[in-house]
Amino acid sequence: MQVEIWTDVNCPFCYLGKKRFNDALAEFDHAEQVQVVHRSFELGPTVPAGTSGDVVQHLAEKYGRTLEQAAEGERRLGDAAQEAGLEYVTDGRDYGNSFDMHRLLHWAKELDRQEAMLDALYLANFAESEPLFGDTERLVRVAVGAGFDETSVREVLSDEHRYADLVRADERQAQEFGVNGVPFYVFDRKYAVSGAQPAELFTQVLNRAWD
Repeated sequence: MQVEIWTDVNCPFCYLGKKRFNDALAEFDHAEQVQVVHRSFELGPTVPAGTSGDVVQHLAEKYGRTLEQAAEGERRLGDAAQEAGLEYVTDGRDYGNSFDMHRLLHWAKELDRQEAMLDALYLANFAESEPLFGDTERLVRVAVGAGFDETSVREVLSDEHRYADLVRADERQAQEFGVNGVPFYVFDRKYAVSGAQPAELFTQVLNRAWD
């Protein structure tokens, strides 16, 4: 069985949803026969590459909230992440264009190490306050820290066309499915789940799709 997950490194619900889904998968009787593929979805495709901005300020402007309301939302997400066993920094994080990260994820998929790359990017974004976006050197350090070859990482990042078609193909497929937010899970192209649902719901859908 294949499970496709549309996700973005900017998305805290994708970070939380990945943990909950993995918790359900770990208890699934047929887990070894489930192939998980992470697909590309950009929450900020028009954000200029090479730039970085404060998350709380961005959320306040995007959703018409006060800074305090946006900060409170981050604190609630931090509580939910902590409850799930995840680290989450609520102050000082940034946001930005994630296209290069998606290209790296497609490269890592070829190496059968997509999970390792995504985990490293999530931790760098949500568990550390050092800016992640708009800084190629930071991105290189994150990938190398996850065990990827530095020369190869730099080669991928230096060629903006490498894996770009695969990122765009994922995004077109999301449009065809009517996806307008992430995380979005598709089970064998038959069942779909949207959002960072509880592990119990993922367990139900895994069983239903398998049956």
